[in-house]
Amino acid sequence: MLTFFTKNLGWRIQFTLSLFVFITAVPIGLIWYTSSEQILFKTIEKLYHHSSEVIKSQLDDFFTEAKTVYEHQSRLNINLAETINDREKLLAHIANILNHHHDIDYYYFANNKGALLSLGKNQDTQYIRLESDQPSVGPISSYKADFNGNGEHILNQKAFFDPRARDWYQRALEKNQPVWSNIYPGAIENILGISLSKVLKDTDGNVLGVWGLDLTLNSVTQQLKKSKLSPNSTVLLMNTRGEIIASTNDKHAPKDGQLLNVASGQTPLLQTIWPTVSPAEYYKNNSAYQFRYEGEQWVCFTSYYPLSDSRDILVLFITPISDFTSEFIEAKHFAIIITVLLIGIAIYYGSYGTKYILTPIIRLTHSAEAISQGKWNQQIHLERQDELGQLARSFNKMIEHLKSYIDQLNTHQDETARLNALLEKQNQKLEERVQARTRSLTEANQKLQQLAYYDPLTNVANRRYFWDEFERQLHQPTGPAESPLHRGWLFILDIDNFKQFNDQYGHVVGDDALKYFSHVCTSCLSDQDMIGRIGGEEFAIWSNVIHQAEAQAIADAILSALSLQPLFETEHNEAITISASIGVIPCQYGDKNCYARADKQLYKAKASGKNQVCINTHRC
Repeated sequence: MLTFFTKNLGWRIQFTLSLFVFITAVPIGLIWYTSSEQILFKTIEKLYHHSSEVIKSQLDDFFTEAKTVYEHQSRLNINLAETINDREKLLAHIANILNHHHDIDYYYFANNKGALLSLGKNQDTQYIRLESDQPSVGPISSYKADFNGNGEHILNQKAFFDPRARDWYQRALEKNQPVWSNIYPGAIENILGISLSKVLKDTDGNVLGVWGLDLTLNSVTQQLKKSKLSPNSTVLLMNTRGEIIASTNDKHAPKDGQLLNVASGQTPLLQTIWPTVSPAEYYKNNSAYQFRYEGEQWVCFTSYYPLSDSRDILVLFITPISDFTSEFIEAKHFAIIITVLLIGIAIYYGSYGTKYILTPIIRLTHSAEAISQGKWNQQIHLERQDELGQLARSFNKMIEHLKSYIDQLNTHQDETARLNALLEKQNQKLEERVQARTRSLTEANQKLQQLAYYDPLTNVANRRYFWDEFERQLHQPTGPAESPLHRGWLFILDIDNFKQFNDQYGHVVGDDALKYFSHVCTSCLSDQDMIGRIGGEEFAIWSNVIHQAEAQAIADAILSALSLQPLFETEHNEAITISASIGVIPCQYGDKNCYARADKQLYKAKASGKNQVCINTHRC
């Protein structure tokens, strides 16, 4: 019996084909079935890790914008002690700051007597002015206002309000630097927000009042909603006490001016996972894990955002696996059914094909044996139009037409050569198309890099890319860490009187001035120098020249080019030029306060009459 199977070609073909299909399809199906869920979980984890980085980047921009407000205020070089005592000047100053920092919702000042003057924007982008009815603590009213803060239409009133009792006021008194408050409701409306406040003192150290700016949680929530990856997922920001600061789920919204806490029992899903995700050693590892809730599989991803040295914000993603796997599971079951069905079909047609192929071969074998015995009149009768039928007819004519077959073989060889040449030509065309596609992808990647690293208006490095590249060049070791290696010169440039220029000629001309300024600066730099736009009209240059004279020459070239090349001419043929103030300092390996020192030199240039450069070669 075994001998029959080993000598029977049909059985061996059928067995081999069935075995090949079985050992190929079954292991692949099993591996795919067992690893698909884990692969899916890893994929979801990578997606949420990317979303977490996006959210933290947005929070960086969100909170960094708040800190630049006080830097902006200090650069205005105004007498704040005089401004806060003149209601019109104070309102104009608050409106100016608010209109230059669009991520800030409210900006205000509370004096040491308890009077408050505030200007901000509500959810409808309408301006709201909050103002005490008297110059000391007492009643307070909110008014509908224009972008300058003017308007007398009362929206709401409160009988008594003392800002000095607020957390933001009390925290500001503890330090001379801006400090973040806890989450708290607004003065009249119950919109929750967080304040960055700063105390104002006179020259004798007496408290004149406290400046404050608000970031409302509504703005943060809108940013979170952009990061949702599935319909039923939830993105939350929470503090370490279990309070929900912001969430894409409306059920987590603050109630009666108070943040919703996990311990309240109103968030059973969060209450289930909170003991696991709340320890710092867990969420600081950017962890992800699966859990079951009400019979359904969920996935949770945690990371954190450090608001300050002592306060962290948890970034929490929660989503049911079914959001990602409903169609996937259906496809998986369908794939299993198809795999089994294909195995059956392969075995059936393998058996049928083996019989269909071997039957005429057996007949050809018998005929060939008869001819080998000298029976030249033996003919093969096989009435088929496929390859085997052609083989039978060709076998009958083989002896008589051997020479014609040789000639035909030569013809086939020529045709093969022609087809090979044609195939080579087609391959060459295909290679050219691949190269063209590669060039297109390269150009697209370059455009994406341009958008990520460069300011879209001036086409120079944006703030983040400039400072990242500056830190890399400054702090990358090239010798012993303790050696004071000179690295280059940092220039901080600010266009003089740019606000008045904008007010006089409009923002379109102002944008042209920014592009013109960046073009002039770039034309005065070498290929090794780097320029970036780090603020509205503020630019920075990093040059690795060695000597002070070389740095002075760069700054002088920029000022000279600005004075000689007019931005445009008025209709009365008056040449309009712009000027700039420049602060320059040398930087060494390991320096930590380069920007502050350069900004100090810029301030000196401004205070000395503008349109000039101040270079300080001594480390402050």
